[in-house]
Amino acid sequence: MINVGDVGKRINILRKASNLTHDMIAEYLSLDQNIIAEMEMGERNITSDVIEKLSALFCCTVPSLLLGEQDDHKCIVLFRENKLTIQDFKVLATINKIALNQFEMDKLL
Repeated sequence: MINVGDVGKRINILRKASNLTHDMIAEYLSLDQNIIAEMEMGERNITSDVIEKLSALFCCTVPSLLLGEQDDHKCIVLFRENKLTIQDFKVLATINKIALNQFEMDKLL
């Protein structure tokens, strides 16, 4: 069973490690920043679409985000610019998806 509070804590840790604010994540997800805060506190359920987008943004697998499973590979994402646009986040998420797919392909070899 997935514990929403634990998922929220993991999102909070990843967001802070990436130097992102609730507002930045909210803009990327097209949600209100209060919803992001409620998700991190475990007070709101998180849709699979949001989980997928956060997984791509933070370059982590869905199981690591949902269950706390350790990823074999680390993609450390640090945002040094506070003026990132929604397009910047989308491009980064796409690049991260490619990296995650490559990690999965490497496991098969």
